[in-house]
Amino acid sequence: MGAAVFRRVVEAGFAVTLLASSGVAQAAGEEEVGLKPVAVEDREYRFDSAEQHGVSARVIARGLSHLYSLAFLPDGDALLVERGSRLRLLRGAISDKPDLVADGLGGVPDYSRQEHVHPDDVLGIQDIALHPGFASNRLIYLTYNKPMAFDAKAGRLTVATILARARLDGMRLVEMKDLMTGEPVIGAGGSRIQFGRDGLVHVSVGALSTGDIMSAQRVDNIYGKVLRLNDDGTPASGNPFARRKGARAEILTYGHRDPLGMAIDPQGGALLASEHGPQGGDELNQILPGRNYGWPISTYGNEYGGSPLPHAPVKAGTQGPNMVWLPAIAPSGIAFYSGERFARWKNNLFIASARRGQINGTGALIRVVFNDKLQELRQEVLFDGLHQRFKDVRQGPDGLLYAVTDEDNAVVLRLAPAPE
Repeated sequence: MGAAVFRRVVEAGFAVTLLASSGVAQAAGEEEVGLKPVAVEDREYRFDSAEQHGVSARVIARGLSHLYSLAFLPDGDALLVERGSRLRLLRGAISDKPDLVADGLGGVPDYSRQEHVHPDDVLGIQDIALHPGFASNRLIYLTYNKPMAFDAKAGRLTVATILARARLDGMRLVEMKDLMTGEPVIGAGGSRIQFGRDGLVHVSVGALSTGDIMSAQRVDNIYGKVLRLNDDGTPASGNPFARRKGARAEILTYGHRDPLGMAIDPQGGALLASEHGPQGGDELNQILPGRNYGWPISTYGNEYGGSPLPHAPVKAGTQGPNMVWLPAIAPSGIAFYSGERFARWKNNLFIASARRGQINGTGALIRVVFNDKLQELRQEVLFDGLHQRFKDVRQGPDGLLYAVTDEDNAVVLRLAPAPE
């Protein structure tokens, strides 16, 4: 890759980076290399960007633990997922004085007392999404990882990724029902939920982090897949593998590594997913029914530690990405901006990035401008000066942008046009 070319604007503690091309190297075997997160203060931060000049950012909630997702309720409140543990309510999230409720919501799957938990096990709640008819039915969809048994030979829990539905009743989830259950496996990871314009539910499920790595290339399991279901959890009509013997009928696409963000293009309606590669090779993919996205037989990335994977970036018979990041940006939640408050960001895609080039403390929001064919025109890096792990980004009902961080002391940030 060519030399990195940057133009930076630093104002009021924020660094904004315009990225043309980049290359970052890290010596093999390095661990915990990085920058210390900034203590984000309770004040207004102002910064400039390439197209939307004059932006204000404020913390509206803090003291949370490793936020993973947020969802806005019709009344302007927001639900916040502390990954693997709790679901929190932020009252008046779009108001001048949001109020974080101290107690978590009841009825959320809790495995805090589970025995035999390996450090790599990811248990409990992952993502949440509101049913399109939430205003009348109060239905919440969530994914969670449930311990199923203890595998004595492996010395690890077997875990299943589950899509569930519940009704929000005050400060509790009630009438919880598992709609779709994955196979019990060792090394289950993250997942996301996205409703389509047609009311169908898309669920992205990461590939296994250990053991049967080739399971992402098979359609007899849900791992390393994007699924498409009716809102009752049954497979959607027209799914490409529904009639294949031994296949999971819910599968829409396969060959994914860690697709931890999904969003619908507001212009054409396409479903896009962000995806972690290994060391390098993070992707943005347009999800097309029946396609194989290559993992682990195709990747732009290398093994952690620097050794090359035996790969072709886009092997014959696999679907190549719309975008690829080298070095990696650890992408998670994504959101298209479709509001009016940031006129010059209309239809731009925002990506929550946890770190860049395997260096801790280099997370940011990435803004991507596309043409009408979903081809990249340019990117901008925002908030990298905070040295935070960003995990999700959403547009609020007020037309502003909200982002959450994945830190011990996680925060919710609100972006608004700066007052003149």
